[in-house]
This record gives sequence, C-alpha cells and structure tokens, in this order.
Amino acid sequence: MKKIILILLFIAAFVQAAAPKISKACSKSKGEKACSESLIQLAEQGKAGDTAAIDLFGKTLTAVRKNKAFMKPVMIKVDTFLWENCKKKERDACLEACTVRTDSSFTREDAPDSATCAANPQKLVAKKVSVPTPSPMKIFIDSLSTDVFWNSSFELAKNWRIAIADSIIPSLDSAQAFLLSADPADFISARRKFHFCAAYGDSLNARLDSLQAPVRCPVIGSVVDSRDNQSYRIERFGEKIWMIDNLNFDIPDSSACYDGDSLNCEKYGKLYTFAAAQNACPEGFHLATDEDFDALTPIDVAEFAVTIVFGGYFNQNGICALSGEGTYLWTATEEDASRGFVRNLFSDATALDKASVDKRYGLSVRCVQE
Repeated sequence: MKKIILILLFIAAFVQAAAPKISKACSKSKGEKACSESLIQLAEQGKAGDTAAIDLFGKTLTAVRKNKAFMKPVMIKVDTFLWENCKKKERDACLEACTVRTDSSFTREDAPDSATCAANPQKLVAKKVSVPTPSPMKIFIDSLSTDVFWNSSFELAKNWRIAIADSIIPSLDSAQAFLLSADPADFISARRKFHFCAAYGDSLNARLDSLQAPVRCPVIGSVVDSRDNQSYRIERFGEKIWMIDNLNFDIPDSSACYDGDSLNCEKYGKLYTFAAAQNACPEGFHLATDEDFDALTPIDVAEFAVTIVFGGYFNQNGICALSGEGTYLWTATEEDASRGFVRNLFSDATALDKASVDKRYGLSVRCVQE
C-alpha cells in the first residue's frame, strides 16, 4: 500500500512540475525580453482556445504589474508653455498686457482673467518640463491584452476578461453604452456586440431589459446530431433557427478536412462537394437555401457573419486554399448543372457576398431547422 501511495505522490509531483508556470523572468528587474516572449506564447495558445493558457496569462500579468522595475514610468522632457509671475522690473509691462489683454497669448483658455492679472501680473513662458509616460512593458501588456480580448473567438471573451481584469478591458457600463449606441447592422459593431455579450452574459441582458432597450444579447442554444453525437450551437435569425457552427458529419469520399488534418475539422468542420452537401444535414434540418440567406435582415447578416470561421475550401483536384482567410458556404440552390450558389465571406470583408462555384469544390455547410 505504501508503495502505491509513493507512486501516486511521485506522479502528482511530476504533473505539477510539468505544468506551465509563470516565467521567473517576469519577477526579475531585467527579464523584460524573456517575460514578453512568455506572454506572447501564452497569448497565442489562448487565442487558439487553450483556457489554461488564458488563466496563466492572467497570473503572469499580475506578476508583471507587481514588478516595479517593469512598471516604473519613463520621464521625458517636453516643450510647453506655462504662466509665470512677472519679475519686478517687467511688472508694469506685464500688467498692461495682462489687464488690457493686448497680447494674443491671453486668448488661450488657460489665461488668467483681468482681475487675477491686476492682483498678480503674469506672462506665458516657454519651458521644458518632465512628464511621466507609461513604461515600455506597460504599453506592451496593454496592447497585447487588448489584442487577445478582441481577436480571439467571442466564446473566449469571458475567460480573457477574468484573466486580464484591468481597466483596459471595457466595463459592463461601457458594454451597455456601446450596445445602445452601435449600428447593429455594422459587421464590426456586431463582432463587438458578441464579445461584450460573451464577456458579461446575463448581467448585460438584465441591464438592457431594465432599460427596455430594443437590443439584446443573442440566446445561443445547442442541438445534438444523433448520427454521431456531435453538438452544434444554434441561434434564431428572423423566423428560422440556424446552426452557427459548420457541419462536421463525415460523408466518405465526398467530404474532407482541410489539408486532411482532423484538427482542422474540429476547428472548421468538414468541407463538402455540392452533391454531398444536399443531404449532409441531420434529421430536422436542411442545407441553407438561397432563399434562407435572402430572408436574413442586415442585422441578422452582421450577427451571422460573427459566427463564421474561415475554413477555406478544396478545389476539384483536392487542393486546399484560404484557410484562415475566407470561407464559402454552399446553398441548396444550383445555378446550372455544373455550378451551385454560395455565400462567401473573407476576414477583411464587411459584407456576405453571393457567388457561384464549381460543384466539385469542397465548401462548408450551415444547416437550418425545418
């Protein structure tokens, strides 16, 4: 029994030793480079969906903020103008200029008023003054934290908000103000809305409901495909319920993962030929038609676009392209015997476009509930 306990203790110690730790450089006065590299690595892992890396990113930030050497403001000299009391020998000239305000400098908003001038004549003097500016590390961690919050998938927004826990992440008040003033049909605004909603969830909806606001965070549900027990998120757009994940059901010889890598299927779903796409959706759902897409309002389109992942495509020769840059979604509507209609979106686009594509190509699929 003792031997078993010792083995278990050894395993536990090994696992703890192997677990990622805060970089020691983040607590040293001259470890900026190594610490920054550690934060960048954790940021990339976190953006890829590693929640443990996000948690460690937050703990590392705490260590960085406690490091006085990293966070000490940098003093810089700047040219400015300051109001100073006039010297005794120039008092009369100062008094006249100040009370009569013949000098153009007295048009400045910070100029003393006539009564102040009469009691104590002043003049504007050019000066060099030292002012504190944020340290390079402070600028770096603020920039990196902002990047990971906005450029990770919206599902991770809450994790990043908790990990970063700093004023650079918009507050609940800011989220509420944004949703009340933003154009809901704007693609960038819709993306921010989803991030805010993921970060603050029910608390934000409660605020909006109390104000009887016309905008609300989406309520995202899920459905399980009984054929392989895979779960997909669903959301209502207008009168219909859509899957907001790409389908990932295997159809032998007519579907494939991008570059044949199963990890890409987990990330982007399967790519299907036009013929395979027609019957790929689970029972109770159908492949989105041209009419389904046309029925989406501009607000629906903007919010639908937020859920799109850029899974690329494969061509008639099986060559894959555009992963991370663009996506094509089959519709059930054909243009002619060789081409079918699609909706496509690219990472830098602000519209969901319509096109037609060779039916032999492998594209992504979104399903709509019957």
